[in-house]
Amino acid sequence: MKYNYIKNYDRFVLLMWVFIFGVFWLQYMGAMNVAGAFLLAACVILTAYPFTTYLSKHLLKKAMEQKNMLRFILQFFFISLLYSVLIPLILILFNHLEQVGVLPVSEFADTRNGILYAFLNAFLISLIINLSFCGLRFFEQNIKLQQELADSRFQILQAQINPHFMFNVLNHVHVLIKKEPELADVLLLQYTDILRYQLYSGKKERITIEQEVEFLKTFIEVEMIRWKNKLNINCNWDIETPNMEFPPLLLITFIENAFKHVSRSNTEKGCVNISFKQEGQTIQLDVENSKSNSAFPKKEDSGIGLINIKRRLDILFPNKHTLKTTNNDVFYSTKLTINI
Repeated sequence: MKYNYIKNYDRFVLLMWVFIFGVFWLQYMGAMNVAGAFLLAACVILTAYPFTTYLSKHLLKKAMEQKNMLRFILQFFFISLLYSVLIPLILILFNHLEQVGVLPVSEFADTRNGILYAFLNAFLISLIINLSFCGLRFFEQNIKLQQELADSRFQILQAQINPHFMFNVLNHVHVLIKKEPELADVLLLQYTDILRYQLYSGKKERITIEQEVEFLKTFIEVEMIRWKNKLNINCNWDIETPNMEFPPLLLITFIENAFKHVSRSNTEKGCVNISFKQEGQTIQLDVENSKSNSAFPKKEDSGIGLINIKRRLDILFPNKHTLKTTNNDVFYSTKLTINI
């Protein structure tokens, strides 16, 4: 039901404007003729629309993303006051049109009650309209966020176990069992730790930085065993606050992609450089891998994991992260900075 509301949100908003217009039209018909009431109601709605739309569609969304509702409250009252000035001006215009004979004389546009009285009524109208549409927009944004989070969690569950990586590790274990059984045992235990972390810690909303880094280290150790002398792997870990909370499985895609696309052959030794730094509220991950001189056809699903991670970053850290990529003939690198 909620998602159907999202799909029909624009239609619902349009119906709300039509309903408000109808209410004003009926109200004004009590003091003036049908045509005059229609024109006055149209003027009130048409002047309210840009103010209310800008407030609810742009400023509210920005405030929710930046988590700065105090600023939005000030903007809300400022815009409401600004719009409230226009309604007395409209009444003065209608009063003038009645005096010159353009419109029939009525009691509604009579300004003898004073501009201040008209302004206070206009301010009340402005508050009601803006509160209504901001409430609708707030509800819509919350539903969208819940839907995106649900999609993100589903994608995490799908990505928890990479079949390609699993088959490669198990095949490698099978080969090592005959040649180097002790190394095969180490590799199997480390891969078990990876699966355990993905299955159990991946279900949690937050884990510690230390847990996430240990998971990344285990993944890298597995790759080091698999590729032995075919790769140069350089890692640097600098953690200031090990117990800082952090979303699980957010960084593995960048490291996994580096090992997936790094150059490696009997004649060409690849290189993977990884640097992780957590200082204060800032986390920075730099991942770089060498590229093969040989051209390989790009797979259809290439880049899907990175797209999903970008979506997840936008949900978890809106306007609080930067992701830069560098791609040339020699290497590919990603630099992720997050301000928690």
